Amino acid sequence: MSDLTKDFGASAPKAKAEPNRDNINLLLLSHGALAQKRNETLQELFGASPENPKTIMYVAYALGDQDAALARTKAWMEPLGINVISAHQQADPVAALAKVDGVFVTGGNTFRLLDKLQKTGLLEAIRDKAFEGFPYMGASAGINVTGLTIMTTNDMPIVQPRDMNAMGLVPFQINPHYVDGKFYYEEDGKVIPYAGESRADRLNQYHEENSTPIIGVREGSALRVRGNSIELLGGKPAHVFEQGKPNAITTDDSVLTAFMKPVKPQAPATGTPKPPNP
Repeated sequence: MSDLTKDFGASAPKAKAEPNRDNINLLLLSHGALAQKRNETLQELFGASPENPKTIMYVAYALGDQDAALARTKAWMEPLGINVISAHQQADPVAALAKVDGVFVTGGNTFRLLDKLQKTGLLEAIRDKAFEGFPYMGASAGINVTGLTIMTTNDMPIVQPRDMNAMGLVPFQINPHYVDGKFYYEEDGKVIPYAGESRADRLNQYHEENSTPIIGVREGSALRVRGNSIELLGGKPAHVFEQGKPNAITTDDSVLTAFMKPVKPQAPATGTPKPPNP
């Protein structure tokens, strides 16, 4: 049995006592550019302003060039009263996390992000603080890791984490950068429909094997999670996937909030996965 099969074959979330989400304070962006009131939303999340500055930890483990990403983020956030330190520059990022006012986990490759979070101990450290009300901002890969697993990421497994279990800050799966409908490409001046699966097809395939609901978040949108309540930001609908039900589109916060009540826990995957058909 390969290491990949051995590790990923048992990647479903383990059944355990349901955590208390009453205090969580999350901003979950499809990517960093919220369509409406982005700066004001960030300041509200972190309680920051130029007159009342706060310091956050920037976690860019999903990216290859973290220095460049840090420079861009500082230029954007520091005028808002949000000072930024980066996890990759800390000798002990877990210890540094205890000295800041919030965290921003940015996008890139979700497998690389999860792997590094696991190896540094930040996965557990951030999760524990977030359940206590520590402000958490995630974008792209940074919101994949707030669900139960990263099994609905759009990314390729360029590295192998110990498993695919994520923080479980929300009791559902997330698919950022959600795009509806068929894909097309241009060839010799002609627009040709892509013959592979659409995003919805791939998420429906997840539900052929797993029961956890999925929320697809469009570009420019975000889920603002306070305790057990979800507010959809950005003026665009969310796409909802539930096993055994038709896919749905909604702008109703109450529909999304209902997903904060977890479904019956999924049993961990057992045995050796079947190889794909040739």
